[in-house]
Amino acid sequence: MIEWSVIGVPLVVAVGAIVVLLTDAFVAQAGWRTAGGISAAALVGAGCWLGATGSSGGVALGFSWVLLVSTAVVVALCQVLDDDPAVPPGELSFLLLLSASGALTLAVARDFVTLVIALELLALPSIVLVGIRSGSLRGIRSAWTFFVLSVSASAVTLMGISLLYGVTGTLTYDGVLTSLQSQDRTDVGPEVLGAIVVLTLVGLLLKVGAVPFHLWIPDAYRGAPIPVAAYLSVVSKGGALAALLVVLAYPFLSLQPRWDVVIAVVAALSMTVGNIGALVQREMVSMLAWSSVAQAGFLLAPLVALRVNSPVVSAAPLRYLAVFALANLTAFAVAALVVRRFGGTDYDRLAGLARRDPVTGAALIMALLTLAGFPPAVIGLLAKYLVIQPVILGGYAWLAVAIALNIAAGLVYYLRLVVVVFAPRERWRTDPDDPQAATGGGEVTVVRPRRGGVAITEAIVVLGLLALVATSLYPTMLLGPLLP
Repeated sequence: MIEWSVIGVPLVVAVGAIVVLLTDAFVAQAGWRTAGGISAAALVGAGCWLGATGSSGGVALGFSWVLLVSTAVVVALCQVLDDDPAVPPGELSFLLLLSASGALTLAVARDFVTLVIALELLALPSIVLVGIRSGSLRGIRSAWTFFVLSVSASAVTLMGISLLYGVTGTLTYDGVLTSLQSQDRTDVGPEVLGAIVVLTLVGLLLKVGAVPFHLWIPDAYRGAPIPVAAYLSVVSKGGALAALLVVLAYPFLSLQPRWDVVIAVVAALSMTVGNIGALVQREMVSMLAWSSVAQAGFLLAPLVALRVNSPVVSAAPLRYLAVFALANLTAFAVAALVVRRFGGTDYDRLAGLARRDPVTGAALIMALLTLAGFPPAVIGLLAKYLVIQPVILGGYAWLAVAIALNIAAGLVYYLRLVVVVFAPRERWRTDPDDPQAATGGGEVTVVRPRRGGVAITEAIVVLGLLALVATSLYPTMLLGPLLP
């Protein structure tokens, strides 16, 4: 029996994707506004369905809302590409919605077959999105790298699920939970159970962007259009995190002694490797790419304490994802705007942004401070606290220390960019070989018309700034009752 209240949300988004594709194929005048309008209507319809039913319940319901709202922001951000003839609006919107439906399905899946299908529905359109810009060799290389790693991880995950079926005789979450808790399973060696856990989690960890499955991220973010990079950093990561949380907290809960150390080590390595990678960057999108690897570690860390019966533990990843999504989408919106205005996002071109455009500069500064967990972005600081709290409850003191050290390390590169944004204009240098560089004043002038897509992006930047300020003043808007 199909549970329409559960599958309805991703189904509405998938239908919207098909409508976008058909409209683009048969309506001659269809363009960015048409594709964006249909996409927005589909997401609003899915939101209405989710609000009316809400039966996915609890954490899954919260993840669905974060994924829907984030996808809507990315759809609006895609309008900044309206004068880029190398990016087809219909195909991009179709692939974006199709991938988002996969992420939403991951959040509500109740069996491992659905999980695998949703994982591929999330991944395959994302791969095409990375290389969607026509004539971009870098995009094609990035998409190819993403494809090879993704299919390899999916194959490993299928191996784990095959072993799981051989041990339990079922692939539903309820059936697996009951079977693994049964005393009749004492004949299965711990090595087999450990292999099942590790192999099954590989595909999800790759989509989250955790170490050692992170190598596709910096390349993909730099090769993809900026709105696509924003999508990968939030929606793709969020869908995989939701599935990972449900799988570990429900069917695999009895196997926690075989996976909690794995998750703890992966979280610590992700934070550390991501921070080291971000420290050496001098370009904003590359820095955000490595930062997202580090942020994956913060998202994973609370999972080590799932055995603790506390709402703080189960809700911490969701709350942190909501804060991360708000800050990261604002930062990528600024990046998209800077590319349109100045032709790039290297630190030289960002220097003095707060002086040249105070609103955009303030939005970027608040986003960076939120990601760093540094005042006055109180919401980011409290989000970091909510991550550490369940780790301590779970008895992982060493991981709590690793989190604290990595928070301090992250301050270095986040605050470095804050300093760049405040730097005097005289220190702003440009590459003399850059064909887009102006001949005077040291600024990069990009002669491109100011179209509607830029206005929409400016609105996203302003709304992001207001939301970051509001949630820092009233943190319960995002963090709710988890605050002491």
